[in-house]
Amino acid sequence: MRHFLLIAALAAPLAVAPVAAQSFESSFGDLSQDSPTGITDVQALASGGTLAASPTQDSPFFGNPAHLAHSPMFGFTLVGASAGAGGNFRETYDFVRNDLEPALDQGIEDIRANDPERLDSLYSTALRVGRSQKTADIAVLAPSLRVRTGPVAVGVGAFGRAVSRARILDAGAGLPAVDAYAQGDVLVPAVVAVRVPGAPFDLSVGASATYLQRRITAKSEVLDAIDPDNEKVHLLKGQTIRLAAGAYVRNVIVPGIDLGVSVTDIGGNVELERERSVAIGSDDMTPDDDAEIAALITRFEERGAQPVVRVGAAYSIPMPPMSGLLVKDVRFAVDYTSASTASFDQSFQAGLRAGATATFASFLNLRAGVSQGMPSAGAGLHTKVAQLDVATYGVEDGRLLGQAPRRAYALQLRFGLF
Repeated sequence: MRHFLLIAALAAPLAVAPVAAQSFESSFGDLSQDSPTGITDVQALASGGTLAASPTQDSPFFGNPAHLAHSPMFGFTLVGASAGAGGNFRETYDFVRNDLEPALDQGIEDIRANDPERLDSLYSTALRVGRSQKTADIAVLAPSLRVRTGPVAVGVGAFGRAVSRARILDAGAGLPAVDAYAQGDVLVPAVVAVRVPGAPFDLSVGASATYLQRRITAKSEVLDAIDPDNEKVHLLKGQTIRLAAGAYVRNVIVPGIDLGVSVTDIGGNVELERERSVAIGSDDMTPDDDAEIAALITRFEERGAQPVVRVGAAYSIPMPPMSGLLVKDVRFAVDYTSASTASFDQSFQAGLRAGATATFASFLNLRAGVSQGMPSAGAGLHTKVAQLDVATYGVEDGRLLGQAPRRAYALQLRFGLF
C-alpha cells in the first residue's frame, strides 16, 4: 500500500518531489507559461469558456474586472467550494492498483531478471495509460464582497486553489517516466470598476490587483528510479502581486450586442524559494539537496509569466414582454484567449471559444459551447442565497486541435447573498 500511496501522491498538491538530473524532456504538468492567476470558472467553462463579454460570478475577480460595474448593488459570497478532474482517472487507478503497485512491491530489478516479458508489458501499459494527462482541481471560496454605488463598484475577496497534473512520458528506449506537478495558491483580489459617464455606449472599465501566494512541488523521474522508501519532497514558496485591466461595452450600435477585452496576469514571475523539505521513509526531515532545489527553481523561472489577453463579443436575444416568466435570457458569445493549455505555444484555433447560455424562470441556467474544438455543457441552479453549477468541457494538451484532447468535469457550490 505504501507504494500505491507514493504513486498517488504524484497527483496530490504538496506531496511530490523533484530530481536533479533529467534524462528526458519533461514539462512539469504541460504548461508553457507560469500558471495563470485565478480559480476555475465553472460557469464560463460550461459555455465554452466565453467570458470577455459574458459576466459570471467570478469573472470580475479573475476574468474581466470591468464586469464589476454591472454587479448588483450589494452581494457577497459567504463560503463555497469547487472540485474538478480530467483525464482517464479510472483506467489509471486500475493500472496502479493491479499492475504497478505489485511490481514495485516485488522490485523492478527482480522482474527484469526473472520475467522480462512482464516488464515489457508493464512499460507499454504505463505509456499507453499515462500518455493522457491527469488533472485534479480543488478551490475554496472564502468570503468575497461586491458593492456598487452609482457608476462605481468595488470588490474584494479571498480564494484558495490546489491543482495537480501528472502524466507518464517515454524517457527513451520505451522506458516510462513520471512527469508531475502540483500547485497551491492563496489569492486575495481587490477590484474597482466604473461606468464611464458621457461615453457613446454603455462603457465600463475596471482594474484589479491580486495578492498571490504560491506553493509548488514537482517530479520528473524514470519509473525504475522511484524508491518508495527513499523519496524526497521539496516544497517551494513564493509570492507576488498581479494586475489586470479590462473594458466592457454594452449595446454597441444594436441593442443586445456587447464587447469585452481584458489583460490579466500583468506582473513578474513568482520568486520561489524552498519553504521546507522532507524525506519519505526516513527520519531526516531536512535533507540537504541544494543543487536539486536550485535546478527546480530555475526550471520554473524559465517558464515565464505572460500576460493573458482575452477579447470577445456577446449577443443577448431580445425577449418578448411576457417571456420573462419562463425564459429570462438567451445569450450567445465568442472569445479568443492568448493563454496556452499545453507545454508549448498552440495554434490560433486553440484559443477560440464559443458558447450559449439560457436562463429559465430566473433560477435555472443551461449552458453549452465549443472550446478548443471540443463540446462543453453544464447547468446551474441559482437562488438568492445559494448557487450550484456543474460543467464538462474539453482541454487540448497538444499543439494542434485534436492532437491530445482531454475531457474534464467540474462542480461548484456557494452560499451567500446574490
